[in-house]
This record gives sequence, C-alpha cells and structure tokens, in this order.
Amino acid sequence: MLARKIVAKHVVNTTALAMLGATAVLSVLQILFTYLGELGDLKEGYSAWNALQYVLWGAPKYLYEILPISALIGAVLGLGTLASNSELIVMRASGISLWRIVGWVMRSAMLLVVLSFVLSQFVVPYTNEQAKSIKSKKSVAALGEVKGYWSREGQRFIYIDYANSKGNLKQVQVVDFDQDYRMQSVLNAEQGNFVKNGQWNLTQATQVRLQEDGRATINQDSQHNLALALQPKYVHMVTIDPEDLAPSQLISFMRYMEQYSQVPKTYLLAFWQNVGSPFALLALVLIACSFIFGPLRQQSMGFRLVIALFVGLGFYYIQDFLGYASLVYSPSPAWFVFVPIVMMFGVGSYLLYRAR
Repeated sequence: MLARKIVAKHVVNTTALAMLGATAVLSVLQILFTYLGELGDLKEGYSAWNALQYVLWGAPKYLYEILPISALIGAVLGLGTLASNSELIVMRASGISLWRIVGWVMRSAMLLVVLSFVLSQFVVPYTNEQAKSIKSKKSVAALGEVKGYWSREGQRFIYIDYANSKGNLKQVQVVDFDQDYRMQSVLNAEQGNFVKNGQWNLTQATQVRLQEDGRATINQDSQHNLALALQPKYVHMVTIDPEDLAPSQLISFMRYMEQYSQVPKTYLLAFWQNVGSPFALLALVLIACSFIFGPLRQQSMGFRLVIALFVGLGFYYIQDFLGYASLVYSPSPAWFVFVPIVMMFGVGSYLLYRAR
C-alpha cells in the first residue's frame, strides 16, 4: 500500500511538473510572438513600451487559452519520460492497472483545471480591460461607456443615449405597452442616476400618458423615480466581449436577459465554452495517455510531441469553428461545443481499452 502511494506520488509529480513546464514555455512563446506582432502596429501615441504593457496585461488570457494544449503536451512529456525509463512497464508488471495510472495523470491535470477557473473568473476580466485601456488610450471607466443602448423589460422598452458603469444616464426614453402592445406612456428624461436595488432617479422628466379614449396627459417633473431591473453592471457588460466576461458575470447577465427578453447566442456560446473548457483539457490529457500506452508507445519523444501538437491545434481550431457555426446552425451552442470534446473522450477511451 505504501509502495503504491509512492508510485502514485511519483507519477503525479512527474506529469504535473511536465504540464507546468509546457505551460510556462508556451506562455513565453505566445507573449513573444504577440509582442512581435504588436510592433507592426506602432503609431503615434502607441509606442513599443505601450505594446509591451498591452501584451503583458493580455498574458493571462493567452495562458487561459493554451492550458488545454499545455496539458496535452505536458502529459505526453511526463508519461513519455516514464515510458522511456521503463517505469511504466515496471508499474504494469507490478499489477498497477492502466486506468489507475491514467487516474493519477488526471489528478495532475486537475491543477490546470483549477488554474483555468481562477483565470477565467478572477483574473482575465480585469486584465483584459487594462489591456484594452492601454491600446485605446482610454481609462477603464471610459471603456464602460455606452452610446445608444436598448433594453427590454417585459412590456417596457428603454432607450438610453448615454450610460456608464457608474450608473449615470443621459437622454433616457421609456416606452410602456399593454399586453396587446398598445402604447400606454412615453417618458423622456434628460439625465438619470442609479440609486439602489433597481431604483433610478431621473431629472427633467416629461411623461406622456395615453388614455383609453385617445386623449393624452403630460406631466413634467424635475425629479422622477423609476423602478427598472436594469443595473449599471448590466450596462457595463454590454461594452465587454462575451468571451471576456467571468462565468459568474455571464450567468448573471443571461438571467437578466432571459427574464426580460432573449439571450443573444454569443453569450450562450461564451458560457458553454467556459463550461466545456475543463472537460476539453481532461479530454486532451486522456488522448495523451492513449498515445503513450497505445499507437505511439514505440515512437521517439520528438515524434510524440509533433503528433500531440497537431492534435491539440486541430482540436482547438475545430472547436472554435464549430462554436461559431453553432451561432447559425444550432438552437443551442452547447451541442457544437461539446461534440469535439465527446469525440476526444471516445477516441481516447477506445485506444486505452485496446491497449489494456
């Protein structure tokens, strides 16, 4: 029992170090090549130093995107090292099952799964805004400004000419309809401010109410309180690309949109890609294990790495293509996001089953 724990620790440490090493090397290469590409976009007000700042702030996003491929390459390197030293043969000869070894490798991959979640939830949304701020020469607050924003809450339609993430509005128009979509009232206000709990205070407001007999009444108020489900954070989210939102932000915004209107497919795609990311990482690690125990067990390390790189990039591009294709051809992007993941799990499991 003690010997098995020692072997498990050895496999986990070897593969985990290989995965972290692959992640570090790929991250450095990604940053370097991205910076070289940015040097071609230098102009007045955007110097080489600004380009370096932009790339460094964007590094967490690059890291998040390459984690599945890093896990694949790291698993191939780690298991390949054990296979080259005949350690895997000794483990199998001592009665350790293939699936137990695969489970140990998956335990190493969980480290990258946790890192992936931390990056997507807490790091990438913040660093991406900082990167965009540097490239656009605008403050982060200015990036949250929206001009010409429409929102719907049940039978109420809201148009805001200007809004920012601090809850300041300008030129607000609110149109209320009844259940048969007959107009009931139109409210126009010069400015507005968020108070709390869905309460907004509008200034210089003029409201026109339509009576059932066709007459209209006009009310003018210097201050007008209005209850809206709209919150500053939702206005701010409109300015951010869906893939740059944290999972919790996506869930919150989609709940709001689902309650009052319809969730755009781009947000659904971003959400399901976030959900599928850990499974994609584990699927590629399973493929790496099947390579070492299966068709590539007699091949050199260099050949294994080349095949792993092609498989990883192929998977990445297929998943990316199917994801965007789902915006047109599927009612839910979840189907297209998980199809390549399920295929990878299936191929990896089949190869391992044959190898056992």
